[in-house]
Order: sequence, then structure tokens, then C-alpha cells
Amino acid sequence: MQPPPANAIERLFAAAGQLPTIPRVVQKLIETLRDEDANLQPLIADIRTDPTISARVLRLANSGFYGTRRSVGSIDEAVTLIGTRAVRTLVISAGISGSFPKVPGVDLQVFWRHAMLTANVAATLAKRAGMNAEYAYSAGLMHRVGQLMIHIAFPRIADEIARDCQDLSVGERAATELAKLHTTHCEVGAELAMRWNFPDDIAQALQHYSQPQAGAEDALARLTHLAARIAFAIGDGIPAADIVGSLDAGLLDACGLSGAPLVEDIARCAEQAASSDPGI
Repeated sequence: MQPPPANAIERLFAAAGQLPTIPRVVQKLIETLRDEDANLQPLIADIRTDPTISARVLRLANSGFYGTRRSVGSIDEAVTLIGTRAVRTLVISAGISGSFPKVPGVDLQVFWRHAMLTANVAATLAKRAGMNAEYAYSAGLMHRVGQLMIHIAFPRIADEIARDCQDLSVGERAATELAKLHTTHCEVGAELAMRWNFPDDIAQALQHYSQPQAGAEDALARLTHLAARIAFAIGDGIPAADIVGSLDAGLLDACGLSGAPLVEDIARCAEQAASSDPGI
């Protein structure tokens, strides 16, 4: 992937201070994303001994986004109900969202609800398209995390950008960020993903999701772009069929997504979002 402008990125991270920290067990689970044969059991065992992470994971497992049909009371029960890999996804989600306890000018409850919905949509679309659903979930979860870093580093400028770009597309927002900061939330998010040791494919998707290109290397970026658009539309209460009709046909074709199955997938994601815990 093309590196972002080093000076602007380094200046922003320096202004933000200490890098947002995630628990070591979460870091280890992120590293296992690269290895489909990784043994997750020892790391799942470590989660049981971390009451903070365990509590956040169980809250997510019971939130409605993950399709559990009954209350999940323990990490072992979560593994039984949704599987080890899904629990890994929950732990990573809990670790990332918990690494930003307070951000100036950002309603974190609203922010993370949209992020979780985008992640759920991205994973659902990835399964339909035959792509890596865990990569898609991670990219969807983190697609706007660069905005949090901008708010931490330069809160006044971040507030100006948020105000000026309230009704603009993500591509237009990125252009505004570039003009004011010489970098974008996409590049900042990609840099944070690399510093947290996420796979390069995820970092590249974050860097390019605002304006994905046609090449095969941007497949995950295209999916993330679509997932974010769909999540916003679900949040606005738009019916699934109308959402599909509003999406870029070229991007849908490039992802191999279309027709009634896509409408059904979006409707299911909307239903899960509607039944989810508003406090996540």
C-alpha cells in the first residue's frame, strides 16, 4: 500500500500523545488474524481472567448484533453459542472501542453503534461475496477510527471539519481533511491499524474506503465503502430495497452483490440493529 504523508501523520500522532492502548490479549488476537490455523484456545482462556474485557465481550454478545437467541452469561457459553472465531471478533471489538474512553466533541455511543452496524453489514456482505468476513468486520469496525484520532490531536479543527462536512459524502469529507490537515481520517486510521499490527489488507481498506478503485487490491475497500453507506441508510430508517437501489451499481457488481439476496441481507442487519442494546 502507498504510505500516507509521513510528516502530517507523525505530527498528528505526536499531537495526540500516547497511542491508544489495547490489552495484550487483544493484541495477540489481532496478530492471529493472519493465520487461519492459529490456536485460539489459550488466548480465549486468558480472556476469562480479564474481568473488564470479559464484561465488554458479554455485553456485545448480548447486544443483538450477533444473533444469539438467548442470554450469554460467560465466555465459555459465548464460545459454545457463536464459536471461537466469532468470540475473537467480539474481543477485538471490545478492545478497540475500549481504547477510546473519552474523545472531545464525539458522542462515543453514537460513534460505536454506527461502527458496530457497519462491521456487521460488512461481515454479512463478505460472506455473500465469498470474502474474508473477519477482515471485513475489522475494516467496518475501524473505518472511521481515524476521525477519533483527529479529534484527540486537533479538537478545534476536528470540530470545524465535522460542522462543515455534516451533509457531505465521505470522499468530500476526506478532501476537506486533506486541505486542513494534509492527511485524512482514512490515512490516519490505516496508520493506526498498522501500529496495532492488523493485517495489511485491513489497513489498505481503511486507507482507500472513501474512494475505492476498480482494482482487485481494493476489494475490501469497496466492501467497506458499501457497508458504511448501508449502515447510515439503515440508521435513517430507509427500507432495504430502497437502500440497494441507491447504491453504486458498479461497486455492487465488482463485489458480486445484487438482487433479492442483498435486500434480505440488509433487512436482516437492520432487524438486528433495531433489536440491539442502545447502550453499546
